[in-house]
Amino acid sequence: MTAFVALFFTGCISDDVASWDEQRCKEAGYKYEKKEVLNLRTGKYEIKTECIER
Repeated sequence: MTAFVALFFTGCISDDVASWDEQRCKEAGYKYEKKEVLNLRTGKYEIKTECIER
């Protein structure tokens, strides 16, 4: 049971580069992108931001 709980929460602890904010992304030397994408559910455009490893 303990191994299951540890394995389950391991994903929550990891630091995903894609979710970093602009300042942290640029400080680490990664590329920060803002894209305008169409939300198919609402039919409106939204700004999607992403930190990308070079």
